[in-house]
Amino acid sequence: MLNFLQSVQFVKEVEKKIIEYDKDIAFNEAIILYEIAKHDADLVKNLASTINQHYFKNTIELCSIYPAKVGLCPQDCKFCSQSIHHSCLIEIKDLAALDEVIEYLEYVISFPIKRFCLVTSGEKLDDSEFEKILDIYSHISKNYNILLCASLGFLTQERAKKLLKVGVVKYHNNLETSSTYFKNICSTHTQQQKIETLKIAKEAGLQICSGGIISMGEDMIERIKLAFELRELDVDSVPINILNPIKGTPLEDIKIIDKNEIFITLALFRIVLPKKTILLAGGKENALGDMEKMAYECGVNGCMVGNYLTTRGMGIREKIEMLESLDLKFQTNMHNN
Repeated sequence: MLNFLQSVQFVKEVEKKIIEYDKDIAFNEAIILYEIAKHDADLVKNLASTINQHYFKNTIELCSIYPAKVGLCPQDCKFCSQSIHHSCLIEIKDLAALDEVIEYLEYVISFPIKRFCLVTSGEKLDDSEFEKILDIYSHISKNYNILLCASLGFLTQERAKKLLKVGVVKYHNNLETSSTYFKNICSTHTQQQKIETLKIAKEAGLQICSGGIISMGEDMIERIKLAFELRELDVDSVPINILNPIKGTPLEDIKIIDKNEIFITLALFRIVLPKKTILLAGGKENALGDMEKMAYECGVNGCMVGNYLTTRGMGIREKIEMLESLDLKFQTNMHNN
């Protein structure tokens, strides 16, 4: 174990490697940083903040999602209230109509939100549903000035190209957790299927968004593995969700990791993925409460605002006021897509 002076020196060397030499850190270096963080967390959090400031200044990207289809999912992801394998009380919702999507979108665009994403439950949409989603995206891209993202399950090359054609710029599919821990979370599909979808999206010309959920029983080593696996895929943005245990799911009784461990996790993701958008996504209000502000000092440069798929978030106006109090400037779609 490094002493304090050795830890300070190691952190300085990592900072120089990333910022001056534009090099990525190795897995063993991330493990050393975690060991340092156990005793001197501020060293690692400050490093993450320095890297974030170097690449993103004091800007933050906001995105909002809309649950365009909810429930009746045949997959058995242990965290999810939409699975038919679990006994959760949620409102089942067929594919949304254009007018209800637009009603929410028009509320969203009254705020400085850069991205808007439609999310659907299930492995994938059937052909009829997919064509309807394309029509919705086409209407939005022609009439509204916001970057469009999609999270519609597994993709084919043909579908990826169609999404690109109607104005979608980024595709989302979370890896959820590391490759070695995934078997503990889901058995009805493989993580490789998710990876193939991300690769298909990228090959079609879409940007890709993929992250995971922390506090599902995994340890920090598994989280670090996930960060490196996302780096290997060269994802553009990384949403970090914190488990919100939902009654009726197999993870309903899990204890959320403590706040400092969450902050260290966020910092390590920033250090491993220095140039990527790191978004604080679902579960943040439940897990962090009033201490959420501290997350934006740990390398986070993105925030999902509004409600989530089946749970409520902080009101958009209230969230934006909180972020403004931190002197953060909101990115627009004039910033890099």
